[in-house]
Amino acid sequence: MTYERLSRNAIRVALIVLTLTASAMAEWKAANSEVAAAAKEPKIASVLEAVNGIDTALIKDDHAAFAALLAKDLVVNNPQNTVSIRGATGRRNTSGLISYSSYVRSIEYAGMLGEMVLLMGDERVVPKGDSPMSGKEVRRRFTDVWKMEGGHWVLIARQATIVAP
Repeated sequence: MTYERLSRNAIRVALIVLTLTASAMAEWKAANSEVAAAAKEPKIASVLEAVNGIDTALIKDDHAAFAALLAKDLVVNNPQNTVSIRGATGRRNTSGLISYSSYVRSIEYAGMLGEMVLLMGDERVVPKGDSPMSGKEVRRRFTDVWKMEGGHWVLIARQATIVAP
């Protein structure tokens, strides 16, 4: 294979990778100056890194990374108006029901709750695959509680409610 042909193939691969990754995104932003200040506190900053990890895992369908960020005793009041525990939440993820092409959070509150971290705000997700409402933006209000378990932060409680458009 010539250098020119290798170069063209490398450019094609790079464009494909950019195309595939450009549409998938996970991010959070501070909705106010109080959250921006709180994000500088070491424990809260560590939890926000875990938030990036769990949201990115949902975008990449990385089931192992998602599961690693769930507490053993996780309880979720989910957008389907049911309560699920860790096992059910993990199964919903591996079956493709919790899977997004975009996950953007606006954090309106970040603070300590004893030794745990509480996050509250607004999120916009675009489900993909077999997820309900696949391909459509869904706006939700959320409350997440994170605790230290086994030396890293894990999600212990979550509430998410769909906001009507």
